[in-house]
Amino acid sequence: MFFNSYLNFIYIILFVLIYNSFKYIIKSRLLNNLLLIGFNLLILLSIVKEHSLIVMGIISLVVFSAGRWLQKKNHISLLIAMLALVVGLFAVRNYPQVQEILSHSFLSFINAPILSVQKIGLSYILFRYIHWLVESYRKTIYQSDFATFLNYIFFFPSFLCGPIDQYTNFHYWLGSERVKYKTALLFAGISRIFIGALKTIGIVPLIIKYATNYKELVPYFSPLPALFISLIIYSVYIYLDFSGYSDIAIGTAYLIGIKSPENFNNPYTSHTISEFWRRWHITFSTFLRRYVFKPFIDLYNKLFTSKPKVLVSVLSYLSTFLICGLWHGSTINFVYWGLWHGIGLSVHKIWSLQTSYHFSNSISILLTFLFVSVGWLFFNYSTTQLTEVFYVIF
Repeated sequence: MFFNSYLNFIYIILFVLIYNSFKYIIKSRLLNNLLLIGFNLLILLSIVKEHSLIVMGIISLVVFSAGRWLQKKNHISLLIAMLALVVGLFAVRNYPQVQEILSHSFLSFINAPILSVQKIGLSYILFRYIHWLVESYRKTIYQSDFATFLNYIFFFPSFLCGPIDQYTNFHYWLGSERVKYKTALLFAGISRIFIGALKTIGIVPLIIKYATNYKELVPYFSPLPALFISLIIYSVYIYLDFSGYSDIAIGTAYLIGIKSPENFNNPYTSHTISEFWRRWHITFSTFLRRYVFKPFIDLYNKLFTSKPKVLVSVLSYLSTFLICGLWHGSTINFVYWGLWHGIGLSVHKIWSLQTSYHFSNSISILLTFLFVSVGWLFFNYSTTQLTEVFYVIF
């Protein structure tokens, strides 16, 4: 990743100085956009081949044009077709099972050009495409231009791991002239980058081997305690690594004058699994709720009009987090991880409807943390490794 490259850090610092000076002198939004596009592509070329950027640039033009059309006309068929296109492209690129099916169909000719696109950053581009298309259809996007849209899609700080910004927020800050506020953002950005670097470069390397492989602790503990301790360390590791990257991404965006949304809010102090998902990877959780969970709620309400509402909620949770698991990876362990959380949210929903009893704050935080930590088993270990892990447990 480019935040792990000292040379790229130097490039970023130089660009921040050049870009802010240029923007202070030149008041043209188009020229500032073009400068930012050039630098975004320059940085991304350090991790992505030019062919991938060209293909995604062409697809971005198609998606942008469709969105502009949807902003003017209520063409639900165009929205469905475009959503099917971008989700289909993502599925073909990421899932060997879909590639195999496609190779035996009349659409086999599209396999090669799609597979030539690198996976890096593709999932977050998918989210931005979906957001752009749906919000264009809903008429919530009032100002748009292709240069800003390209920067929104290829914005290098959030290209790999988010946060997932909304187009209207990105458009606003990219063209904002609030000089005093941007000065405050500049200093806030420096501190956020420092905190993020401390997490990802200072702490994570010290614990990663114990977090990702419980056998590293077996020389010091018997297998079951080693596994338990490793799980706790993994919970700490994945939070520090992911939130640290988000800190650096948000801080870098601040330096450019863009107030990116927050992505974490002390998730391990959550009292319930529902609260956890409002505080963990916040922009992704918001995306799931807005574009996956709520549509499932509407669908199941229509299908099961005479059934209890709790059934609709349970089916929506399971469906949403099945998709959440599949998005994270093509192997079955990610499906287990997604369903683990879908089941947890369903049980919490039923519990909250059936009883008014609540655990004490400390107990509820501990139970939520342990539930999430056990779930990381499915996230970290492959299916084959899970067999061995469960042998240790049982």
